[in-house]
This record gives sequence, structure tokens and C-alpha cells, in this order.
Amino acid sequence: MTSTRPATTSEVPSRRADDIGQRFGRLGLPAGRLSQQELEQVACQVAASPELWQGLVVDSPGKRWWLVLCRTAAYEVRVLSWEFDQSSGWHDHRGSSGRYVVTEGILREQSRGDDGLSVTKSRHLAGDHGSFGPGSVEHLMHEEGEPAVSIHAYSPPLSNLTLYDLTSFGVVAGRLGPDDQRQL
Repeated sequence: MTSTRPATTSEVPSRRADDIGQRFGRLGLPAGRLSQQELEQVACQVAASPELWQGLVVDSPGKRWWLVLCRTAAYEVRVLSWEFDQSSGWHDHRGSSGRYVVTEGILREQSRGDDGLSVTKSRHLAGDHGSFGPGSVEHLMHEEGEPAVSIHAYSPPLSNLTLYDLTSFGVVAGRLGPDDQRQL
């Protein structure tokens, strides 16, 4: 019997990477772009299975941190930690859609309005979910209290981000940057 599990890469120890790949294989995900519902399923599955990521999270007060749990040709899943005042900066996902689940702490999300000028704000506590589409521009930030942890699922996998600046003219595209802007 041959496996239909997609080829995966991961930054986690191989045993845990195998467990993650097997769980996703059982979800019956398509080979192509995942829908928002499928991304929600993936993010929730990982968030509800802390044995897959707890113990790997690094709380780094001076550096933004994340780890790729699983990457296939169709999707990518990361665990992110957020210390006091750490943020993603304003960015888009260059055509990727995504869902995320806050598992610990509090995150504040700001999103650019369709008019390019307005900004909506929301607060996400542990257990809350967020989403973005291929044209979304957002800014996530640790809001208060203990460090936050979140699980993010993207489809297709991230490659580059467009980085933005908040100006008096609205949220304006600034430059193209690699998705790997963590400061390890």
C-alpha cells in the first residue's frame, strides 16, 4: 500500500514532524490551495494538539520567533511566540490566505480597510481565531500580559511578504521582503 501523504518539510525534530504529517494526512486535505474552512481545520487541529508544539516554543524578549511545523506544496503551518511589544509590522501575504488561533496570551490585530485609509482593530484572547485573504494587509502585536502563542496556517505557503508603512495617506506598500524576517 502506498502513502498518499504529501511531501512535507519541517523545522521540528523528525519524530514530531512525522506525527504532524500523519495527522494532516488523516484530514484528507486537497493537493491544491486550501479553502478558509480547510485552513481553519488545520489551525484548530494543531492548536488543540499542544503535544505537537509545546516544548518547542521560544520566548525571546529581544527577537521575534516562529517555527515551521509543516510545509507542503499546498499549505504551511507555523507556531509563533509574541513577547512584550513584539509585532509583525504591517504586511500582506503575497496572495496567500490564512487562519490563526491564539493559544496563549492576547494579540491585537489591525487590518487595513478597503479604502486604504481606515484601520480596523480587534483583540484576540486565547481560543480566539483570526483570518485573512490574499489581499489583506494586517499588523499583529502582543497586547499585554504574558507572552502570547499562536498557530498560523497559510495556503499557499509563504514565500515573500509586502511590507507596509502607516502614513498620513493610509497604509502604503513600502518594500518586498522575505517571509523569514525573524531575527534569530
